[in-house]
Amino acid sequence: MSKFLIKSSVAFILALLLSWAYLFLPQTFFSLNNHLRDFMFSIRGELPQSNRIVIIDIDETSLKVFGQWPWSRSVVSELIHKLSDANAGIIGLDIVFAEPDQTSPHRIASKIKDNTVSLDNYDLILAEALSSTPTVGGYVFTFEENNHDKVPLIPTVFVEKGLQKNNSILQPKGIVLNIDVLQEKFYSSGFFNNIPDAGGMIHRVPLIMRYDGIVYPSLVLEMARIYSAAPEVEIYGDEVGVQKIQFGDFTIPTDHAGRLIVNFRGPGRHFKYISAVDILNGKFDAKEIAGKFIFVGTSAVGLSDLRSISFDSTIPGVEVHANALDNILEGDFLHEPLDVIVYDLLVIWSMVFLLILLFSYLNSWLLLPVAIAVGFLLFNIFFYLLFDLGIVLNLLFPLLAFVSTLIVSVSIDYIVTSRQREAVKNIFAKKVSKAVMDDLIKHGNDEILKVRDENVAVFFSDIRGFTQISETIGSSQKLVALLNRYMTPMVNEIADQEGTIDKFIGDAIMAYWNAPNQVENYADKAVTSALEQIKILKQLNVELKKEFGVTLNIGISIHTGLVTVGEMGSVGRSDYTIIGDNVNLASRLEGLNKLYGSTIIISEDTKKLLHKEYTLRSLDLVRVKGKKEAVEIFEVMPSDEGEKCSDELHTYKTALEAYRQGKIKEAYVLFQTLDKEYGYKLYRLYLQRCKEYLEHPQKPFDAIHTMLVK
Repeated sequence: MSKFLIKSSVAFILALLLSWAYLFLPQTFFSLNNHLRDFMFSIRGELPQSNRIVIIDIDETSLKVFGQWPWSRSVVSELIHKLSDANAGIIGLDIVFAEPDQTSPHRIASKIKDNTVSLDNYDLILAEALSSTPTVGGYVFTFEENNHDKVPLIPTVFVEKGLQKNNSILQPKGIVLNIDVLQEKFYSSGFFNNIPDAGGMIHRVPLIMRYDGIVYPSLVLEMARIYSAAPEVEIYGDEVGVQKIQFGDFTIPTDHAGRLIVNFRGPGRHFKYISAVDILNGKFDAKEIAGKFIFVGTSAVGLSDLRSISFDSTIPGVEVHANALDNILEGDFLHEPLDVIVYDLLVIWSMVFLLILLFSYLNSWLLLPVAIAVGFLLFNIFFYLLFDLGIVLNLLFPLLAFVSTLIVSVSIDYIVTSRQREAVKNIFAKKVSKAVMDDLIKHGNDEILKVRDENVAVFFSDIRGFTQISETIGSSQKLVALLNRYMTPMVNEIADQEGTIDKFIGDAIMAYWNAPNQVENYADKAVTSALEQIKILKQLNVELKKEFGVTLNIGISIHTGLVTVGEMGSVGRSDYTIIGDNVNLASRLEGLNKLYGSTIIISEDTKKLLHKEYTLRSLDLVRVKGKKEAVEIFEVMPSDEGEKCSDELHTYKTALEAYRQGKIKEAYVLFQTLDKEYGYKLYRLYLQRCKEYLEHPQKPFDAIHTMLVK
């Protein structure tokens, strides 16, 4: 059989395999196809900025000025009024007010049951502001049942043409609405769900969803409809699903689920952003607002509305809406042909056979440059289709067809001529060294794993007197059983609080919070985990006493700071871990429990990040060896102990303040009283320090304890 016939037969099989994979394994290749399209977006680059859309950003600066979200509705009302006074066009809210304003004076009055005065209702104030402005409210559909018995008012008439009953329109199961007093006052409303694909990125946004059998518009679609003043929206489709949405002068091509394939304009901050605090303080040019489409949303990291798109891995969700609206206004849509499957299969078969035909008549030295030229030509064709004609075709399978056809052609050439090459090798085998032969084999370099710097809460725990416990138990098997009985509930508790176990160091546990995933209030969760472990250990000790004849005491430390996190180690043997000075400091702090007689020590940096109330007392100011600045450390006490020891803690606080102010005699008397009454190791430590200073006074007095051992 000739080389050409062999290649043709293999090409037929190859085209069949690619077609089968395209038809029956689409999700397997879904993310790769999107990545290819994202690459083409990066090649195209950023488009000119639109001057029709403005984003009012509840950013970090705004949150610093007006406090954490949610803001008082009176502040939001003022924001709406400011935009209205500046003659804003249509205002879209990428936020939902699902609960009443807890800061409203009338609500506070109701809690204290004071009906003697009439106080402002901030929800009503905001409702009044909404009723006098062209504001489109936002709400969220959920895909889990939430027993919500209310639905938003249908803002317009949706006419379905050609759609079958069971079509592909997304059908959520639940809804998160604004409170009634606000929902009723919006000029209109729409959902603002941004649903990422399987790869976690936003490529398409739903313009419509069907809830309880009724079609509802997205925030973007409703803003565009209001702009067009169209009384109804027509949805065209067939037995497969939606084809296009039409109203006024707008015709929007969609996929079968009624989603818009977003033609993203560029990376984050492509559109005009104005900080909400500037609007509220009147520090803006009204000309930048007048007649514009206004989105009110947030770019603040803590409010968790960041998305990934073609250009940017972290773009505010509100800017996704801005991109979608700009697509509708400009009409430069991306769309799949109605018979996209037929087009994609036609491309696959055509490419396989045309390339096989081309490669069969090329000399080996021409194969690579021609392949590069063909690849460049194909790229430009698909680039033109995507960005000039707006036609979205599958990019991955043509690429697979190109690469696999090239590989098949080269492989067949190699197989057919292998005997000739083998003969040549036999001739030269004894004329060159093995090293020279090995140099002909090219190895790709191993990837260098990327690491990053991240703020984490580092946790260390250690069993006290473990050597003595080992001697008491004697049997190594029983010792391992004891450790397993102890480690299991401790590790479970760390995991329950979203912590990451780093390693076990003998009887010690090292863990951390806020990596690899971001953990909200991670310092609180680390401290809560520590307290729960102490509580669990008390219960566990009853069982350990019966089973092993011993009880366990542990020391815990938590320090928060910037560390290096990532996959580290040798080639072939690596681990995801953390390193850095802050890890070392956390480890050293754990050992200080022995010095102060404490159980849980946290650093000042950890304390600053705590949101919940804990019973804390300052232990000392310590300076780590090799460092100049001191670190204040605190003991975390169970809440019930704090309530029982309030008098003791008050006296201790007074004594510690006296000591740090250099009032040593006063501190000595107070610590002596504390030691006699409570006998805590911490008091004896300070009593000894006071005594040493009184016997050998030093000026100036330094209340900082220097750790002499690393």
